[in-house]
Amino acid sequence: MIDKYLVSNCLFIIDDFNERYKNVSNEELKIISNTEYSEADMVVRLGYPFRQMATFNMQGKSKEAGNDIVVKSKDFKIEVKLLRNYKSSTGVANSSVWSEIERDFSWLSEEIERGFKGKRAFVVGWFNVVERFSQIVQLGKGRGSTPDIDHRRMGFFPFLYNISEKTKDIKYKYISAYEELEVNSLYLNSGSVKCMFFGAPTDVFHIAVFW
Repeated sequence: MIDKYLVSNCLFIIDDFNERYKNVSNEELKIISNTEYSEADMVVRLGYPFRQMATFNMQGKSKEAGNDIVVKSKDFKIEVKLLRNYKSSTGVANSSVWSEIERDFSWLSEEIERGFKGKRAFVVGWFNVVERFSQIVQLGKGRGSTPDIDHRRMGFFPFLYNISEKTKDIKYKYISAYEELEVNSLYLNSGSVKCMFFGAPTDVFHIAVFW
């Protein structure tokens, strides 16, 4: 049920960014995405259509402090992550730390097992400013510029496919956008988590919803 509420929200977010940045170059958009947006921006955009029904928590990483979006009247709880290049002490890192993403997938899987399927969701968004998804999420078995693919990780993202065993050859399966997909990862029970990918090659922003 929760996915039905989120579909229109995601489409509006993408349309808004497309209109806002239709005359902005890719290099400019990289800077904008890295300096002008935070996870809190995505939380607010995603939760806005719920109006007064929603409460927001942006107090950090602890689930004990509350989920990013809570719609109490519907018993909805939503975790949100904005993937981006981020500033670090050594410069700009190119991919999100896997443990942070895995933590939210684990939370979703545990909630589904507890009987909350259809009432919990994990939403991931990112600006479409790099060539490959593997440039913003660690999908390799090790470090380096072109590591071998870790298929346990890649299995979380059914909108991807690979043409070799190197992360540089992971591509978007745009033909599967806007369809309900099954997440097939060895980390999760097969078929327990569903996914929908929102995006086209020309869209400046992409979203994946897991529930």
